[in-house]
Amino acid sequence: MNPDGPALTKSSDGPVSLLINRRISARFSGPMARAGFSPNAATAIALLIGVGACAAWAAQIWWAGGLLMQFSSVFSGVDGEIARRTGKASGYGDFFDTVVDRLVEYAGVAAIAYGLAQTDRWDEWAWPLGVFALGATFMLAASAEKYRSVMHENYPKRQFEPLFAYLVSGRDVRVFYLAVISVAATWNVDVMFWGVAVITALVHLNFVYRVMILRGRMET
Repeated sequence: MNPDGPALTKSSDGPVSLLINRRISARFSGPMARAGFSPNAATAIALLIGVGACAAWAAQIWWAGGLLMQFSSVFSGVDGEIARRTGKASGYGDFFDTVVDRLVEYAGVAAIAYGLAQTDRWDEWAWPLGVFALGATFMLAASAEKYRSVMHENYPKRQFEPLFAYLVSGRDVRVFYLAVISVAATWNVDVMFWGVAVITALVHLNFVYRVMILRGRMET
């Protein structure tokens, strides 16, 4: 066991994870590893924070939802860091972490759609937007997980998709932009709707691009 020694980053980390999230999560994972917290306990904490974010978004407390979801994204890296610090990585821990990440993100999209549906301005368009956003994020995440199961390595988004890596290809950047949009939506709810619409469109483009480039890379 070495709570302070190993490298904490992963090859699949996006730019927000590398530049922001890891700098914060490392301050939690070290003390938590020394205190005996398990990786799965950290995953459960990230889930609870994400549930709080969803509740805030559904209640149209946009800024709180965005900040809580960003903190959940930060904390979602703590479990893996504890595992690498303590040598307690497990297949189930990886599975549980992935399931929670997807659950929190999808529930967040649904909560935003619900919150927008309660407004007079976007009540008719909120759920169609939510469906398109859920479909896009699901397909993008599923393609990355399928790459990992076939190639036995994390999907290297920064290597394969350098532009999209800074836009929408990773959960870390999508959540970060949603947090910024949510704070701005406190003053104008239109920012929430159009911000999610732009992210959704970019995710669809990213998925099409990924399918195109992986054909050549995975057939070699």
